Amino acid sequence: GGFLGKRMARNQLLRGFIILALLAVVSGQFFVNLGDKKKEGGTGAEIDAKKGGSDGSVGPAGGAVADQATQVQEDWAAFIKWFRSNGGIISSKLTVKVRNGRQGVYFKERMRRGETIVSFPRNLRLDEKTAMKGKAGHIFQRLKNEDAFPDLIVILHLVHERSLGKDSFWNPYFSLLRSNYNNIMSLTEPQMKTLLRRPGCENTYNLGVMMRRTFNNFYEYYKKNVETWAPPEFLFSRDDLMWGFNTLVTCGWGQQGGNGDKLMVPFSDIPNHRRESAQKASNRGFISAAKEYQAGEELTFDYGLLNDAVLAYYGQPTPDCRGLKR
Repeated sequence: GGFLGKRMARNQLLRGFIILALLAVVSGQFFVNLGDKKKEGGTGAEIDAKKGGSDGSVGPAGGAVADQATQVQEDWAAFIKWFRSNGGIISSKLTVKVRNGRQGVYFKERMRRGETIVSFPRNLRLDEKTAMKGKAGHIFQRLKNEDAFPDLIVILHLVHERSLGKDSFWNPYFSLLRSNYNNIMSLTEPQMKTLLRRPGCENTYNLGVMMRRTFNNFYEYYKKNVETWAPPEFLFSRDDLMWGFNTLVTCGWGQQGGNGDKLMVPFSDIPNHRRESAQKASNRGFISAAKEYQAGEELTFDYGLLNDAVLAYYGQPTPDCRGLKR
């Protein structure tokens, strides 16, 4: 009965993710943090950049901004070195900058159409397989043997590697990921009710409800089935797991088999989203310039069918998001 119950629970979670995906495709609304009156220089659905503030800004004024800009450049240089040393190819014409309170990838010089922007090495994919191969592989193997949902394994893998700091193989990649997310998960219950009362926002509200329910299922499973036997290095707070959940939901890709299990592909999730961008998002093979880029131009990705809801659900920052559209 216990095994059957776990299997049924896992199937319910899987169905929940399928429903989320369908809602994301059909929803035509964009999410904006209710009560946010800061429109100048903002994006409506802002995500806090690395070391950013809760209001969507990237840091304080004055010397602290310059210090942070220097840190971002150092993090980018470390990422490039790490990415290339592990078989990746990435153009030297790219850099990372913070503009208008958000971090983005920009061209340092002109790039002609057809030039290679990035080539992804197959060994740099953070997923269930890399979790099994790491030093904590025995922990993840036990979770798999106990029929834990695969996405929970990847979430715990993310949180564990992040807790290792500079001792993690993935640290250069994590340094460019956001530490805070101002997406629909951050809304209070009164704000959710306000969102529901807005005309045409029912799908966005449903996304928030489903997303919270999915995380609560993950967290409940962790408390009951992992925390009770996990070693000290695997005892995480709710906020830790929320970061892992938001990171995987925001940056993760579906596995090629189409079973809903996710993986992280370094760099594919660093450029921002822009509707109708010339570049289409991809996590396989390589990406070449779809047009000629000029120095100072931002590299952005178009997420195809997910355009209408990707900002609402995943919280990707983009100048195209000005609150609720159409």
